[in-house]
Amino acid sequence: MRRAIVAILITIAAGTAHAQTAEPAEPDFSPDHLRQIFTTTDEPPPPQRNFRVGFGVVEFRALGMDWRIGFLPLLAPLHGSVPGTTKVLPDAFSLNQMQIPGGLPVPERDWNMKREMRRIARITANQ
Repeated sequence: MRRAIVAILITIAAGTAHAQTAEPAEPDFSPDHLRQIFTTTDEPPPPQRNFRVGFGVVEFRALGMDWRIGFLPLLAPLHGSVPGTTKVLPDAFSLNQMQIPGGLPVPERDWNMKREMRRIARITANQ
């Protein structure tokens, strides 16, 4: 057991001594070297175009920004672009069916209204 512990300590000491004497190589992050590592061809990539036309979309770079303009009616209509919605204010709560904060709560039905609803349900069930 004693010999095994001595052998392990000598191995650890030799490994650290060897690691301290070796000179670390400077990494090479040049585009040519990275292309050599990660690609199979030595050709540089083709230059990107500033203008690209896709299915229903035109993409281009201008004024320091990437622009994407959709010209097909596949996109959701903007407020006011559909006939009949120009006089309606946009409602952020309409999609998730929330009530507007501060609005009036939904009134509870009183017993007369509930009785009338049961009567209507009985009449329509018999027909």
